[in-house]
Amino acid sequence: MQIALIVTILSFFLESIVSNFVSINSDLFLPLFTIVALVIIYPFFKKDRSTYFKIAAILGLFYDIVFTDTLIVNFFLFLMTAYFIEKVNYMLSNNYLNVAIITALSIAFYRSISFLVLVIIGYLPFSWYSLARGITTSLLLNIIYAVLLYGITDFIARKYHITKID
Repeated sequence: MQIALIVTILSFFLESIVSNFVSINSDLFLPLFTIVALVIIYPFFKKDRSTYFKIAAILGLFYDIVFTDTLIVNFFLFLMTAYFIEKVNYMLSNNYLNVAIITALSIAFYRSISFLVLVIIGYLPFSWYSLARGITTSLLLNIIYAVLLYGITDFIARKYHITKID
């Protein structure tokens, strides 16, 4: 539990710091470290789903307040993404390659759902190009971050005998 809390707080603050240095028009490096944190911490909550979903909801609420100035939009998006991560984890085991795949799928899911919400409320016009660009600009940096973070958390979990699924 402690490692999951550290990972989520670190990822949230690191996303805030990195977003100050990366242009919003960047083609490769838009951070979504909080989504990556949800992917990384899921194995630590396999037996306690409710706590995992509570953490996802709280992260979404904080994300709304700090990054988007909206209320409950990312709250629900993070909950839906956490549910998606849970379902994908049933199909894939945890190793470096699968964490990269789960991260890519989770980012694509989050970006697609958030894009559809923005289209439905009339904030954005629908464009396949905009959707594809939103997904692809987030992948590289976040997959690298996920693989590094998975390596660190896996090492710590093995060293201190912290229970998680593999």
